[in-house]
Amino acid sequence: MRVVALLLIGGLAACSALPVDGDGVVAIEVRTSSPVSLRLGQQVMLRARALNQQGDSVPSVIRWYTADTALIVLDSLSGVLQGRVATGSARVQAAVGTLRSDPIGVTLLPALP
Repeated sequence: MRVVALLLIGGLAACSALPVDGDGVVAIEVRTSSPVSLRLGQQVMLRARALNQQGDSVPSVIRWYTADTALIVLDSLSGVLQGRVATGSARVQAAVGTLRSDPIGVTLLPALP
């Protein structure tokens, strides 16, 4: 029961950080299909937009993150993604401040002959 109470308190604290004025970012819409198929040597530009409570686009700096830097090269500002290896899978996320998108899967494929 104590664990449930702690989770409830944590959830309420997280919700209290959401903006209430209607102009703040409450969601990130990734506009790139997942998974992304990426051939070795190919570049793909990831796209996302920040949304307010009404679902309208809000001007925001979107940053891109990955923990899979051995597999892919990712420009954190432009969202340009390039494979480092011929096979494998990686994950990427978009972020505005501390708000992060769902992970985007990246499937790495060999270069075309």
